[in-house]
Amino acid sequence: MKKPAIFGKAILSLAVLALSFGMTSCKNEPKTEDPKEVAEEENETKFDDTKKAEEDAEILVDAAEFDLQQRELGKLAQAKGVSTAVKDLGKMMEKHHNDSFNELATLAKGKQISIPSAITEDGQKEYDRLNKVDAKNFDKEYLDRIYKDHHEAIEDFTQDGQKTQDVEIKAYLEGKVVALKGHHDAIQQLQTTTAKK
Repeated sequence: MKKPAIFGKAILSLAVLALSFGMTSCKNEPKTEDPKEVAEEENETKFDDTKKAEEDAEILVDAAEFDLQQRELGKLAQAKGVSTAVKDLGKMMEKHHNDSFNELATLAKGKQISIPSAITEDGQKEYDRLNKVDAKNFDKEYLDRIYKDHHEAIEDFTQDGQKTQDVEIKAYLEGKVVALKGHHDAIQQLQTTTAKK
């Protein structure tokens, strides 16, 4: 009767030994990553990309808003400006910002980014405000407004150009900063001339 008990113990010992070998061999294999951790890492990468894409979209939307407003204010300056110099500046602003907007629209389309196609509510409010200014004050008010707008845009476009990692958007913004500085200087010169009159 004792033989079967000894035999049973031997089998049990072998099973424990085999199991411990099995566990040891598992420990020697390269550790597989936790599926949850893998998923979290993938999501972090996805959301990082999405955040960057959202930031780039916001940059282009802001740039479009600026171009559309400056284009419409340029038209207004041609209609309401008193001096020929302000009318000419308005014409130049309309053309340059229209060309800039068309370039931007092509860039945005290639990136599948939606941008406004008409003047925004804020832009319209400023247009309406300037449209109500009486003729004798219009030139000064217009120049003051677009001087401020261009000054801020140069700062914004410079910062956005440093922030974005998209090569095409960066190149677009850097090119616009150069153009805006040219506008800024022309406005400032005209402000000086107008103030002397």
